[in-house]
Amino acid sequence: MLERMWNEPQIIGRHGKVAPGVTTTLALFVLLAIAGCAAPDRGGVASPVMTGQPVAFDLIFVTTSSSVADLEAEKQSLGDAIISGLNDSKMFARVTGNPADIGAGNGIKISGEIKGIKKVSPRAREWTGALAGRARMLVRVTISDLASGNPIEQFDAVGQSGKSAFAGTTEEAIQRAAEQIVAAVRKLNAQMAQ
Repeated sequence: MLERMWNEPQIIGRHGKVAPGVTTTLALFVLLAIAGCAAPDRGGVASPVMTGQPVAFDLIFVTTSSSVADLEAEKQSLGDAIISGLNDSKMFARVTGNPADIGAGNGIKISGEIKGIKKVSPRAREWTGALAGRARMLVRVTISDLASGNPIEQFDAVGQSGKSAFAGTTEEAIQRAAEQIVAAVRKLNAQMAQ
């Protein structure tokens, strides 16, 4: 009896066939699930606020904060990664995270606020493997004029570790978010130069 139930369709119509619409409904559900999984990551979509006046990129001041508690190490790592990425580009005269280094001069301020994080430590990755999942970080970035404080652009950077659940830790997610921020600043610099 159990074998007979297993082999028979569970939803049958009057004539012993699969009820009309069930196959179509299942196919539609599968297609929507596939389309949802294949949707592009919309992180890093800029929301320009442009002040209308050209802004100098002589000095870039980077600050990080968090609306999530106990993320001092992650804030420091994010700030360091942004500064390092901007310095490595060799496009900017001075990049700093130290308020004492600001002095006089025109420039921009990059404020990165960590809005959300899913941490994956190296130990968790080692012990649980794929079950640890992918590390993620959401950073709300505001770029503003250093002298006036007027906002220039605001966007979300989404850092995510690895190409699969088997790879990456929180540090990789931080690095991916910093790379998005650096790319946005470089793009903004190129736009302002035109």
